[in-house]
Amino acid sequence: MIVSGGLQDNGESILWAHDKVMGSDFGGDGADTIVDPVNGCNIAEEYVYLDIWVTQNCATNDGSWAKDPGKATSYEVAPPDKDTGSARFIAPITADPKDGDTWIAGGRHVWVQHKGYAIRGGSEWTNAYDLGEGHVATAVATVGGTVYAGWCGPCNNVGFSRGIAVGRTDGTGWHQLDLPVDGTLPNRYISSFAVDENDAQHVLVAFNGFSRAWTEGPGAGVGHVFETRDGGATWSDVSADLPDVPATSVRILPNGGLALGTDLAAFYRAPGTTGWRVLGRNLPTTAVQQLKTGPDGKLYAATFGRGIWSFDLRRLGHGRFDETDD
Repeated sequence: MIVSGGLQDNGESILWAHDKVMGSDFGGDGADTIVDPVNGCNIAEEYVYLDIWVTQNCATNDGSWAKDPGKATSYEVAPPDKDTGSARFIAPITADPKDGDTWIAGGRHVWVQHKGYAIRGGSEWTNAYDLGEGHVATAVATVGGTVYAGWCGPCNNVGFSRGIAVGRTDGTGWHQLDLPVDGTLPNRYISSFAVDENDAQHVLVAFNGFSRAWTEGPGAGVGHVFETRDGGATWSDVSADLPDVPATSVRILPNGGLALGTDLAAFYRAPGTTGWRVLGRNLPTTAVQQLKTGPDGKLYAATFGRGIWSFDLRRLGHGRFDETDD
């Protein structure tokens, strides 16, 4: 196992198997990251504003690149939105779990590429959809060619608006969802999607922020996690007994349960239930920025300032979820 993660002001971290101290394989800021579950040395790391770099050898530098530029260890593969400033400071990127060579990157446009870690330049991305003037992606997800892209614009408090666009990686079928304006869905920042790998019409969406009134629009008294089973035509609030704190990352687990990263902790909802409870007992009380499942059967939680933690999902099958691994 090789574990990588972006550290914002401190580049990209990498932890080799059996090591105790993380190293760094990319400099500058470290943002969203994609790692190949089959080969942990295949890594895509975002700098900022969708400036993506890719390596296929863990960015290991043996010095040969200095004599031969053709032996570079990392390649800049940023989509065109990077050069036009049409992306969030931390912009979303992801890979299709059913096709690791298909990646989605979100700025003003929804970008798609099908070369995986073999991509070598920004021109190899295809513009699948334009989210619209002043709109920038905040979260993207794809399964089997279906894409969900959450956006905001303006993204500041005054005049804030958000939306969700849905379409295909081949550029067909794109449309904006008709999101309710009656408060069914909060008028808040869309932070994460979880798309069911067995049914792309089944989606969970997590909203950031607190359930308070914005300068305008609905938001007060509305939850943080919502579910659709018809591709976004209708939604239901599945927040239940979650605390009113920002939700950052939602995952559908292999056992059918749900995991949620929030500004307070990681939470778990067991299959067939509606209530949530804290997942594990050793994870520090801190913001969980991102949750991802690893090929080793563990759930990884990237925190704000407290490192990366893992939880063995096999414990869920035995009804045990009161411990975490450091």
